[in-house]
Amino acid sequence: MMTHTQLKQLITEAVLLLVLGIALVIGGYFISSENANKRMQSLYQTRFEPVMKSASYEKVTSKALNGFPEIKGVYIGYNSTGAAEGYVIDLTVKSLYGKDLSMLVALDYESTRITGLALEPSDDENAFYISKSDMEKISDKLIGKQIPIAFVKEEKKDDKKSDKIIVPGLNDGVYYAQRLYDDRNRYIDYVEMEVKNGIITRVNWDAFSTDKTNQDRSEAALKGAYVVSGLDWATQSYNICHALLECQDPDRLAMKSDGTTDIVKGVTCDIRPFVELTMECIANSRANYDKQKYMIGLDMILLHLYQKDAEDLEYINDDGHIVFSFEKTPEIYTVYNEDNVAIGYMGVMEIEAKIRGITIPNYVDNTGTQTGNNQNGNQGSGVVEYDGAEDGLNSGGSTDDQIFTESLDDLPMTEMASFIEPLSDRYDQTRTVVKACNTCYKFLKEYLNWKVT
Repeated sequence: MMTHTQLKQLITEAVLLLVLGIALVIGGYFISSENANKRMQSLYQTRFEPVMKSASYEKVTSKALNGFPEIKGVYIGYNSTGAAEGYVIDLTVKSLYGKDLSMLVALDYESTRITGLALEPSDDENAFYISKSDMEKISDKLIGKQIPIAFVKEEKKDDKKSDKIIVPGLNDGVYYAQRLYDDRNRYIDYVEMEVKNGIITRVNWDAFSTDKTNQDRSEAALKGAYVVSGLDWATQSYNICHALLECQDPDRLAMKSDGTTDIVKGVTCDIRPFVELTMECIANSRANYDKQKYMIGLDMILLHLYQKDAEDLEYINDDGHIVFSFEKTPEIYTVYNEDNVAIGYMGVMEIEAKIRGITIPNYVDNTGTQTGNNQNGNQGSGVVEYDGAEDGLNSGGSTDDQIFTESLDDLPMTEMASFIEPLSDRYDQTRTVVKACNTCYKFLKEYLNWKVT
């Protein structure tokens, strides 16, 4: 017969065995899980090494992927310290003739510039073929470019030593854009740009106060009434304008997410208003929507809202600027999605077209919606004129003479960050790779909830 002491010892041993068993099971699970993770990371590193070498990778899970059936997987790469380095996007897109191209696209985590491209092997008879040498040439054009990307014929100045890129599609004239709302200091930023022979030759960035008795921002800065860190604001404005004249393309100013730039000497202020208004001026130039038409359009918006123009409302200052903030009526210039979330802003040209009931042919607005052809028969009204081209390709002429304009991959040209020439005699191949890159942009725009203006 078992004594009380023996029973107690037996129970203790049973409990110890149970605890030991549980510990072994848990330990085995973690060891197995760790081994599985190591195997997965090893597979990731082997597969992604051609486009981005990282210490580890994490697969992204997001509802945003539901809208992009082309994308098979999105991964974030991390360095040895755990800092995010970039994205690797695995996707398959269709060529112009319906064949499938599978590839990996690597993007810098901060700037979303392309850091790597690689074709994925495929035994599918419907696969789109790009030779290794052609892919290397296409990659040379795309690596380092910020997405999204459009096609353009690059031109250079007569001076062979100059590598200045000419912004495509500019019409000569004086173009203007101003913010439709004032900042916390009651200033409204504006940019005036002059184009000659398709080149930006003059640009001015300043701001006027909604209090018409106050000085413009540059004058206030020179007199010490408006202070920013670093050099006075007027000098910084001059420096950034001069930098644009040198590089021509606002994207090359390398504006960061906080609105600053590290590449223009002496500029520490927020350049976002300048970049956005410069892009609007470029869009206006492409549409032949000069300063005079802009002011008429701004007047029309006031008439639409208040049944009086700027002069009757006494909103014109001594310099001829229309000094009015639409801050209380954001619906006039804000673009909303179906969930009533702001996803972009319209410029005066687009607002005027909307008020007049003009449909811009083949124009894609900031919501990504294509408007189609003009149904009102007033395409030639002279108010808003676009030389629309399906898929951004002008009709007629040889491939070498074609300049790509207006929209590409359902993205408006005003949203394009970089421009390249298609590889000579390999347009289809270049076009399909660019389509893959632009698909990555559209996903990240949704995933990161970017507000593109």
